[in-house]
Amino acid sequence: MYLLIEIAWRSLWRNRRRSFLVIAAITFAASLTMIKMNVDNGTISEAINDAARLSTGLIQIQKPGYVDNPTLQKSFVFSRKLRKLIDENPLVSGSSPRIQADGLVSYKDHSVGVMIMGISPDQERAITDFQNKISAGHFLSSGDDHRGKVPEIVLEYTLLRNLRAGIGDSVVVLCQGFDGVLNNMYARIVGTFRTGSDEFDRMGAFMEITDLQPFLSMDDRVNAVAISVSNMDDVPEVTAQLNAVLKPTGLVAVPWQTLIPQMEQTLEFKQSGDFVFMIILLVVVGFGILNAVLMSVTERFREYGIVLSLGMQHETLAATAALEIFFMIIIGIFCGNLLGVGISYYIFAHPIVIGGNLAQIYEQYGFNVPVITSAVSTGTSVLTSAAILIISFVSMFYPLWRVLRLEPLKGIRYT
Repeated sequence: MYLLIEIAWRSLWRNRRRSFLVIAAITFAASLTMIKMNVDNGTISEAINDAARLSTGLIQIQKPGYVDNPTLQKSFVFSRKLRKLIDENPLVSGSSPRIQADGLVSYKDHSVGVMIMGISPDQERAITDFQNKISAGHFLSSGDDHRGKVPEIVLEYTLLRNLRAGIGDSVVVLCQGFDGVLNNMYARIVGTFRTGSDEFDRMGAFMEITDLQPFLSMDDRVNAVAISVSNMDDVPEVTAQLNAVLKPTGLVAVPWQTLIPQMEQTLEFKQSGDFVFMIILLVVVGFGILNAVLMSVTERFREYGIVLSLGMQHETLAATAALEIFFMIIIGIFCGNLLGVGISYYIFAHPIVIGGNLAQIYEQYGFNVPVITSAVSTGTSVLTSAAILIISFVSMFYPLWRVLRLEPLKGIRYT
């Protein structure tokens, strides 16, 4: 066996141009596939993070069924014990309580229906980019800056226009509280925003949660607690851990897939298209490898015919050729991994910012400027290497079959 390995290794470098051609084909296939998968994964992760930071966060703690039918009655007490359970999870990077209520905002003779989201501005910074979506004025004051002042409200810019009001004006907010009583209060408009979410932008408004809780007779109750994690890949694990500790409380942890079903459906469609593209790419690459390997074998039929005439068995010759091809495959996959990981890491460290008209449209609707980025993971390298290895082995069958069926005399006469 050692002799066969030595012969195969020496034969590999006897014709360097031929060997480099096969290795280059495999390197190209491995690196291109890896870069495509990494860029897709990185861009998808960026899109999910942008969507989550646009409104919902990556995870929310809620009452069961709140996603389908959000009402004040599906609220719970955000106790210190619950806050401690969340903060003690090492994978959680931030949490923020929320209240969502439907109401009416009036200014002079004009009234508009609104969906008011009560938030804690300080804690919300770790979850979403609400404070960065301000188009005029400023976001809600927080902490001691707000205490004792007139309640503040931030309205979506078209709502402000429909009210015929301006920043600094006071409006009347009318809502039905947790106890069923219709309450009203004055609030001062401090800013306008545009998040890019059509549903929220049509009738959205922000207020400080500490203003809404007494106004809605909620006391310490909230509708949801939005949670962020440092690594989006940890979302399933964090969701499972939270559900385990929340089970006795009657609450559930809901991941972004349930909170933003449209994003999940869009990503499934995109991943299906990417899968078809990868299959086509791998098939094309497989034929390229087959052509290179077949050329490597057939150009030595005369040599093979001579060694067969000298008494070498077909199986031994095929094993030597297989080892030689195997060496080329391993070297090609190794080089492909180096090239693929290197380019992927460069794109990860230096994302490609998409400019021009597309960037202006994104900015106009409150989205982050679109970028093409990458993700570097061991799983992608292993999956890509395994796929190229399988395709390369499949591509070996026909050339080796030709070697096994080669007749010595025909091999010597082959030109």
